[in-house]
Amino acid sequence: MPTSDRLKRHLPKHEFVAGRICLDFCNTLPRTRLEADWDRAETPDDFLAWAQRGGIATDRAPAADVLARLLALRAALARIFDAVADGHRAATGDLDVLNAELADARAAERLVPTERGFVLADAAPAAIDRLRHAVVRDAEDLLTGDLRRIKRCPDHDCLWFFFDASKNLSRRWCSMDDCGTRDKVRRFRERERF
Repeated sequence: MPTSDRLKRHLPKHEFVAGRICLDFCNTLPRTRLEADWDRAETPDDFLAWAQRGGIATDRAPAADVLARLLALRAALARIFDAVADGHRAATGDLDVLNAELADARAAERLVPTERGFVLADAAPAAIDRLRHAVVRDAEDLLTGDLRRIKRCPDHDCLWFFFDASKNLSRRWCSMDDCGTRDKVRRFRERERF
């Protein structure tokens, strides 16, 4: 089935639920073996559609080489976040990918004057590069903060990442409307059987 048909039939109720752009970017990967689970950024047009659904500024679909770079970054980030969620150490190769992308993002930074002083801005000419830089900067910020806030949905039909911004680290589901509700219904039905 073509991706566009799958998109129309299986678009999640809430696609951007992670609370961080780097985690939402990783959630474009198929995380389960469900037939309805597909790569939301596999082709240039898929990636553009995902960015547009999220209100992410990008002017056109990425070229094949740019998409390959984005997908390599996404795979490395997903493995890093899986390692963090599992309490393991991230693989050196994945950190190398992230560090190379961070260096590229830093090289694009420029001080820009404003009415109140200066701000640090991304001077990359292409919107897709500024998006990639935003993802890696967000990942850097997340990975240098409280790692307990990086979580993975426990629903085996989901496994999406999310950022737990709750005061007491009590967020359990990627989305209460989807996975949380499914779990409540499942537990209710189990209780009713007995």
